Amino acid sequence: MKRLACLFAVLIVALPLAAGEYRPGHIAITPESVLAEMNVYRAQFNLAPLQFDPRLAAAADDRMRDMEELAYWSHESPDGRSPFMWLRMRNYPYQAAGENLAAGFETCEVLVSAWMESKGHRDNILSENYTECGIAVIDGSTTRRAVGKSIVVLFGKQRP
Repeated sequence: MKRLACLFAVLIVALPLAAGEYRPGHIAITPESVLAEMNVYRAQFNLAPLQFDPRLAAAADDRMRDMEELAYWSHESPDGRSPFMWLRMRNYPYQAAGENLAAGFETCEVLVSAWMESKGHRDNILSENYTECGIAVIDGSTTRRAVGKSIVVLFGKQRP
């Protein structure tokens, strides 16, 4: 029985390690972990947490897919389309909207920490004008083969 318990304990630790999912002190980049990490910073400034919005998440997914299909990585598409057109297409009536992009990151802590060191990205995360967000994450890059993840965050606040 003791041997079986030890084997079970080893498997609990080894399976996530073998799958590359668990590294002590490192949080994998997922929409949920990015939202949680941004909200940690917002809490430090006594700001309300951002809430997940499914329309913004769908808009972020659409945005990422567009960048993949057209092989670009920019706040504006090659044909001049704004990232906010995706919000309108998902029926998100916004009074304020913003976008953070990032590529090549492996852990959530490093990703959000890098955004916090960039004035524009930091301003989006800490903006009182945004109450909701949607997040898309892919492996690699939208423009070429690459390591790490690419992330799109669309921030918003609905019109009253």
